Amino acid sequence: MHAQNIVVRELQEADIPGAMRLKSAENWNQTTDDWRMLLSLDPTLCLGAFTGDRVVGTVTATNYNNEIAWIGMMLVDQDFRGLGLGRRLLTTVIEKLSDCRSIKLDATDKGLPLYQKLGFREEQFIDRMVTPGLASALRIAGDPLIKPLTQENLPESAVLDREAFGGDRLRLFAEFLKLHPDKAWYIEREVRVSGYVLGRTGSNYTQLGPLSAEGMEDAKALILGALKNYVGKPVVLDVLQEKKDWKELLLSLEFSVQRSFTRMYLKDSGFPASPQKQFLIAGPELG
Repeated sequence: MHAQNIVVRELQEADIPGAMRLKSAENWNQTTDDWRMLLSLDPTLCLGAFTGDRVVGTVTATNYNNEIAWIGMMLVDQDFRGLGLGRRLLTTVIEKLSDCRSIKLDATDKGLPLYQKLGFREEQFIDRMVTPGLASALRIAGDPLIKPLTQENLPESAVLDREAFGGDRLRLFAEFLKLHPDKAWYIEREVRVSGYVLGRTGSNYTQLGPLSAEGMEDAKALILGALKNYVGKPVVLDVLQEKKDWKELLLSLEFSVQRSFTRMYLKDSGFPASPQKQFLIAGPELG
């Protein structure tokens, strides 16, 4: 197969089964709903490489109001590697983000050399922590300050997220809440949101994140309150490596590090963020 016989175009909903085939070959956690969510956020930034009707490569990006864009779902069919498809997909989506101040991604070790060649620089490191089944000891008394997150208090939670993350993700939060209304909580102190956590169902694990909070006390209350719902079930969390006390807490809950990612940026590192308030990321494809 020659690279010139492969067409790069926007993904359509009908292409999702082909994209899922690539995702499943890598044993990633995303679902059909995740692909639909990415398409609904901006279909012009979800690209596929095709030979005929066969999807042989993908890349997506989510643009958070031209402040930060996040690249994800960088996948190439094993039979079509070595043809420059990864570079072609990435450069195409980067061109579409020319007006965005900062472009970021969370790189696997496999993808790191390509991103470095395209000018991405290292910023932070992420650990993926997993548990095959939470211990029953997590059946603790509920914290009365933790409440289900609703559309009503979503904007206030997104304000806190902007402080932690550095970009406006209100539309993403609305999509999360629409798809997974039973997997979102916030904590209220002095009649204001001081922390929140969102979750989603994955093909292998329930993923919790993002989680942002004013401090460790609120973050701990939120994670324990959320995990109560998943006793005996597999859960995955993506954690900033620098948050050592937070990682120690998760290790004590029988989570273990499965793999790591390198957070990278292109152009600018982005708007001022507060990593001290960011306890879980949304996932490598979302930031």
